[in-house]
Amino acid sequence: MESLVDPNLNADVYRNMTAADRPPVVDKNLQFILIHNEKSAILGGSNMTDRYWSGTIWYYNDISDFDRDKAFVALKTESVVCDGADLERDKFVIGEDSGVLQVLGLVEVADTHSQELQSLGYACLHDGSLLTLSVFEDNTHLVTGGMDYCIKVWDTAELMAIHSFSFAHTDIITSVDAQPRNNTTFVSTSLDCEALIWDIRQSNPAQSILKKDFGLTAVNWNTILDHIIAIGTENGDVTLVDIRKAGISILQDANVFPRSVHKLLFNPNPERSEELACCCDDTRVDVLDINNNFSSIYKNERHSDFVRGLAWYKDQLFSCSWDNTVSKHIIQSHKEL
Repeated sequence: MESLVDPNLNADVYRNMTAADRPPVVDKNLQFILIHNEKSAILGGSNMTDRYWSGTIWYYNDISDFDRDKAFVALKTESVVCDGADLERDKFVIGEDSGVLQVLGLVEVADTHSQELQSLGYACLHDGSLLTLSVFEDNTHLVTGGMDYCIKVWDTAELMAIHSFSFAHTDIITSVDAQPRNNTTFVSTSLDCEALIWDIRQSNPAQSILKKDFGLTAVNWNTILDHIIAIGTENGDVTLVDIRKAGISILQDANVFPRSVHKLLFNPNPERSEELACCCDDTRVDVLDINNNFSSIYKNERHSDFVRGLAWYKDQLFSCSWDNTVSKHIIQSHKEL
């Protein structure tokens, strides 16, 4: 009797491959976009179709065209990139699916006098995917959260966790956001259906500001009206919360999307702080008026896959999607409509 041969040898083939042997796969699943100014921006994308999931960070010194071939420099990451934030011009921090927190910077190479994107340091203290991060006003501290239910506050210079809140929530932490003009306060949301506001100066740092019947998936602090917080849910709801009162006041609550909200982002322009950009697990990009019952200022379905990243720059809204494209949206003020 002939010996049996395993009919599927793919595992052995991949196991014995080196990185150079693997066929190239485009990191087309764009996760986030950050625009510091017209001469400094990054785009984060991942490959989620291959056997080995990895990521790429593209740096742009011109934001007129986000074609990947037009990037000034690029850097591969060993795992999927989930989120990112500016530290200063040409210096960024990213969170990865592996739990790694990594600081990247544009560095001049001495031998060639060319510039390249390099890792300036990294740490891996989360026990699961690092899904969300936000930098405090002083740029020397940031907060992270992820699939390990843990929230950490970091010193960005040393990449050390100065505060670690294990089981900060009882389910996956979906979003964190630092309060504008504040170095100690941030808000977090989780699939445990609760949003918490944190002040790391307090012995009991967390206070509940919202509980829903559905998991909470996105949060953003209004950069001008820093008592206003927008929160999104798995059910497609968007809730506006006023934290000035001790009892916490819900200003508006509406079902805006048919699917889970992914990202919320207020316009940083002081004259247009009522504009809230939103995307969900869909191809839509919406801008809502928080002063008018979430009425629609703008809606676009140009993308062909889930929209993941949003960025405001001079009243223009940029979005990136898993369809490997970046779109620019011209938003007219509701006063002009």
